[in-house]
Amino acid sequence: MKLNELRDNPGARLKFRRLGRGIGSGKGKTSGKGVKGQKAREGVALNGFEGGQLPIYRRMPKRGFRNLFRKSYAPVNLGTLDAAIESGKIDGGGMINITVSGASATAKAAVEAAGGTVTTTVVQAETAAS
Repeated sequence: MKLNELRDNPGARLKFRRLGRGIGSGKGKTSGKGVKGQKAREGVALNGFEGGQLPIYRRMPKRGFRNLFRKSYAPVNLGTLDAAIESGKIDGGGMINITVSGASATAKAAVEAAGGTVTTTVVQAETAAS
């Protein structure tokens, strides 16, 4: 078998329909675009256009605000830390120091009771207020 003898299985690929090749082809003359009008022309982008009526995406009320620069935090609870230590992903043999963006008072107390320390990188709301 040579490279020029390779072929797809019959019916694996649909043959491209050639447009504008005469009336007998079934897609001649206007090439299936109808007659005249904006949609018969090339380079038409009518998404959302409603014939001059105000489009629905402009009629609907806009509400709220989406901050593009917001920080998304991944919550980690003590159960997840325990599971990571048991599976061997974290070495739990010594003292564990955790650096997080924020932690609740209960979680801090639990880590410190186990002999570890919790360091927060973001100033907490209650410490900033006082």
